[in-house]
Amino acid sequence: MSPETAAPIRIAFLTGRSDRARCGLSPEQQRFLDALRAPGRQFVDCNFPYAAADAGHVAVPLPLAAWRNLGDYIGARRAAFAGRHRASVTARFEGDAAVVLLAGSCGLELLAGLQLPADLRTRLHVFAYGPVARRAPDVARLLCVQGRGDWISRLGWHGPVQRVGGGHMDYLRRPDVRALCDGFIAATPCAST
Repeated sequence: MSPETAAPIRIAFLTGRSDRARCGLSPEQQRFLDALRAPGRQFVDCNFPYAAADAGHVAVPLPLAAWRNLGDYIGARRAAFAGRHRASVTARFEGDAAVVLLAGSCGLELLAGLQLPADLRTRLHVFAYGPVARRAPDVARLLCVQGRGDWISRLGWHGPVQRVGGGHMDYLRRPDVRALCDGFIAATPCAST
């Protein structure tokens, strides 16, 4: 398969669900993706779990969003979590194309809790920013980026990291994080390699 006919690398966010009824991207997430646009990249226009009753994005107050994300973090440890969400995630990424997941905060824990099939995990390349997880999921590649001022991630993730400036809510606004992510995507092998 030539590079011109190779399946594009699919890029998607995987974060906690601040709004249980929707999985639309926030304006900040959309701006981050827009800055990463390049040939051979296909962006998923929604967030985990990639299927929701209502469309779009509605801002949720930070304390409520944090509470719901904590619920997802704890819930990902239960077998029911994988049973409830594995099918929609697997369906979203079926095929043989490489997938880059932008796993924010508890997204790494959610990914581990999904217990995805091995054939999908071998195509997953995970760029985790501000990770909060007990362990790293078994995936093709993982890069964890952690802000020097991100005490949440520093308490909740003890694996290897690449340090950047900023705190837990700053990653998607930082040019250095965007550059690291762009380089990570550029180094992702496409389905033809």
